[in-house]
Amino acid sequence: MEKLTAMKNNMSKKTREKVAKAGLIVNTTAMMMVLNMTNVLAVNSNTGSIDQFIDFVCDWLMKIGGVVGLVGGVLFALGWQRDDAEGKSRGLMTLMAGFMLIAIAQAPDIFGL
Repeated sequence: MEKLTAMKNNMSKKTREKVAKAGLIVNTTAMMMVLNMTNVLAVNSNTGSIDQFIDFVCDWLMKIGGVVGLVGGVLFALGWQRDDAEGKSRGLMTLMAGFMLIAIAQAPDIFGL
């Protein structure tokens, strides 16, 4: 702290004004650069082929998820019929797996892809 005070006392008034002016210029330039930023959007991103592939995969994931969920529902019902705890849990896990596949297939619609 003593060194800082000694340096401050040794600096002339003219030097302090120059340092303050330089700091003001640097801060002003930085703020102008931040405020003048613009968003650049990929207008012509040319992702048509990958978009078609994603749509194809998501359609099939929904269908497969529906079938897996249906099988899980049947397994769960059979577990109730046989009063089998393991069968019920397997049925519920399969049912949830089917619903998760459907949810994953809905992800592009949810996120706007």
